[in-house]
Amino acid sequence: MKAPGLGFGTYRIGEKRPEHIEALRYAFEKGIRLVDTSTNYGGGDSQKAVAQAIRRSGLDREEITIVSKAGYIQGTLLQRVQSGLMEVFDLVPYREGCYHSIHSDFLKAQLHESLMRLETEYIDTYLLHNPEYFLMHTVEKREDIKPARHEMDRRILEAFIALEEEVQAGRIRSYGISSDSFAKTPDALHFMPYTHLVALAEEAAAECGGATHHFTTIQLPLNLLETEGLECAAWAKANGLTVMTNRPLNAFDTEGMHRLASYDAPGDYENTKEALLLAADTYSLSELRSVVTDLDTIKNRFTWPGAAEEAIQRQTVPFIQGILSRIPDTAVKKALIPLLNPFLQSYLRQVRHLCSEKTLSYLKRSHPEATHPIQRHAIEWLLNRPEIDTVLVGMRKRDYVDDVLSLSGG
Repeated sequence: MKAPGLGFGTYRIGEKRPEHIEALRYAFEKGIRLVDTSTNYGGGDSQKAVAQAIRRSGLDREEITIVSKAGYIQGTLLQRVQSGLMEVFDLVPYREGCYHSIHSDFLKAQLHESLMRLETEYIDTYLLHNPEYFLMHTVEKREDIKPARHEMDRRILEAFIALEEEVQAGRIRSYGISSDSFAKTPDALHFMPYTHLVALAEEAAAECGGATHHFTTIQLPLNLLETEGLECAAWAKANGLTVMTNRPLNAFDTEGMHRLASYDAPGDYENTKEALLLAADTYSLSELRSVVTDLDTIKNRFTWPGAAEEAIQRQTVPFIQGILSRIPDTAVKKALIPLLNPFLQSYLRQVRHLCSEKTLSYLKRSHPEATHPIQRHAIEWLLNRPEIDTVLVGMRKRDYVDDVLSLSGG
C-alpha cells in the first residue's frame, strides 16, 4: 500500500519525542514512503528520529525515499564556526543565529554527518537548502542583482559538481534545490532564476566526466494563497524534474499569515473562563481578573493562531506566574493552579476556531468553492495540480497522519 502524492515533513520532529517517531513509523505503515528532513531541523535530531522510525517500521531501506537538505549553519554548528573550531568557505552571515553556505567542502561534511544520523549509506535526494540566502544578504538594490546572481551561479555550479561527485561515490542518488525564492515573482529583489539550472547541472556532470546529470528535484512553498511558484513548477515538470511542495497549510501574503485549517469551537471555553473569574473574585485577585477579561476582549483580533500562542507563552504565562509568586497563601495557589491551564488551553482553541472562520471568509475571495474543513480543500487542491508530484505535510502525531490521509482520500 502506498500513499501517492504525500510526503512526511519533519521540520518539527525530534528524536526526544517518542510520539514523533511513532507518527512517522505509523505513516510508513499507512503507505507514506517519502520523508523530508534537513541538517538544521532540530540540530540534527530530526534525522535521528527518521533513522529510528525506519528501523522500527520493519521496511527495507530501498522502500523509503529520504530527501535531505544542507546549507544552514545554526545552533552548535554555528558556535563551532564562530569560535573558530570549524572553517566554512563562502560563508553567508544571513542573520544573528543563522549563517549559511553551499560550499562544496561544507556540503560534503554535512552529508557525512547526515548519513551518520540517518544510519544509512546513501540519501535518495540531497537538496541545497535555500541557497538564495546569499542573494538576500547581498542584494539591497536593483544595481546589486546582476553581479549577485552571477556569483550565485558560480556557487551553485560548484555545489552541483560536488553533488555529482557524491552520486559517483554512491553517497547520494540525485540532487536538487529547495528554495523559497522559486515562489517569488521574477521582479522580486531576491528572486532566484531557475530556467538555466538544468544547463548548470549538465555542465557539472561534464566536469565530472558523466554522461548525464543527476539534478532531479526542486522544492518550493505552494498553497492556496501562494501560487506564484506554479510557473516554476510547470517549468520543472516540462524539464523532467520532480516537484515537491512545502507549507501547504501555512500561507503568507500581503495581508499577513494564514493557517489554512479549520478548528472546531471548544465546548468548555465559557465554563473555564467563568471558573477562573470566580476564583479571582473569591480571592480578591484583581490582576488575575484583568488578565482573563483582557484576553477575552482581544480573542477576536487574532488572524494567525501562532500569534496567540506566542503571546500566551511569552507574556501571559510569565505575568500569571508573577501573580502566583506574590500570593502568600499556599491554599489559594492550590485552588488556582488547576483552573489556569484548562482556561489557557481552551482559550487557544477558541482563538484557532475564530481564526479559521476568518481564514475561510478571506479564502473565498480567491477560492469561492472552499468550505470547512479548509485543510481538505488545501491539500486536495495541491494533489490535483499536474505540476506537483509530492505534497510535504508535517504530521507529529498518529492522529495527524490519519487526518491527512483521510483529507487526501488515502
